[in-house]
Amino acid sequence: MSRTFAFFCLLATVSAGAQTVLPDPTRPPPGLQAAGTADPVTPETLVLQSVLLGPGRTPAAVISGKLVALGGSVGDARLARITPHSVRLDSSQGTTTLTLVPEGQKTKRASRTESLK
Repeated sequence: MSRTFAFFCLLATVSAGAQTVLPDPTRPPPGLQAAGTADPVTPETLVLQSVLLGPGRTPAAVISGKLVALGGSVGDARLARITPHSVRLDSSQGTTTLTLVPEGQKTKRASRTESLK
């Protein structure tokens, strides 16, 4: 009887903990999702967060928290090209290229043979 009671207490504790809502790690940062505070979209404020490519799907990208399909627009710019690591936006002010990892943040990783020396 006491084992059965202990089991049900443990089960109740586990199920109560399972109902805890965890934050979604794929949500954009809070500053990008604030409603009613639309900042003007400029190339300096745009951030490429994800590129969505694959067979059977329309190429798209997540730019500053907004899903944009190829040919769609972000502000006054049109999404003209998508590659696995970058996108090209065309607007009346010119062309802007956004990359997933900016050039200044890339680091070279030592090859396996170099690390064994």
